[in-house]
Amino acid sequence: MNKITTIMLRELSSYFLSPIAYVIMAVFTALYGVFFTGVFVTYGVANLQFSLSNVLLVFLFMAPLMTMRTLAEERKMGIEELYMTSPITTTEYILGKYLALALSYLVMLSLLLFHFLIVIFFAKPDLGPILSSMTGLFLAGLTFLAIGLFTSSLSDNQIIAGLTGFGILLSYWLLGWVANSMGGKFGEILGNLSLLKYYQDFNKGVIDTKSIVFYLSNMSVFLFLTIRHMEARRWR
Repeated sequence: MNKITTIMLRELSSYFLSPIAYVIMAVFTALYGVFFTGVFVTYGVANLQFSLSNVLLVFLFMAPLMTMRTLAEERKMGIEELYMTSPITTTEYILGKYLALALSYLVMLSLLLFHFLIVIFFAKPDLGPILSSMTGLFLAGLTFLAIGLFTSSLSDNQIIAGLTGFGILLSYWLLGWVANSMGGKFGEILGNLSLLKYYQDFNKGVIDTKSIVFYLSNMSVFLFLTIRHMEARRWR
């Protein structure tokens, strides 16, 4: 556990010393503000749930930016060779990096709390759906990051890693639309694989065990694939 913590702290330090971290957080919060303001100006209603649902779409673009350099850059710079000869396991190495990404994302989400406090001060929104939406955002975001980390392990080119991650995430996202157009049993199966479908439940104020299991399962699968791929490279 100490090795995982050490790797996590090193990654966090490296991330927050980089300008890209603050650019991503600034764009993330600014776009949330744009969505919220647009809804309020258009409909005269402070709809936090609608704004949060759009935040997930924003993070679909942001997640590959956060993860694309995590493993790809180290391979390109030769740092990966140091890891391969160090007395740490592949699992410790990957989990340390992933926990750093998860905490960075949690910091991004926490920036939205300031806005919530302002809204709560001037109005009395229903906190239940807001809390469930934030829970869904966090779980979906963890899945996005796991997918991005996996694609970062596949190439030493950050751009290729980022575009591959975005392609997988977008495919997951679009499955729901494809399923609706197809219908039938096969369409239902495809719909059950959609990242959007399960977040919609959270956004409605419903915290379903099935939705939690879906996101955690996807996260675990892609972390496992990343570990296995890195393990294969280590002993190649």
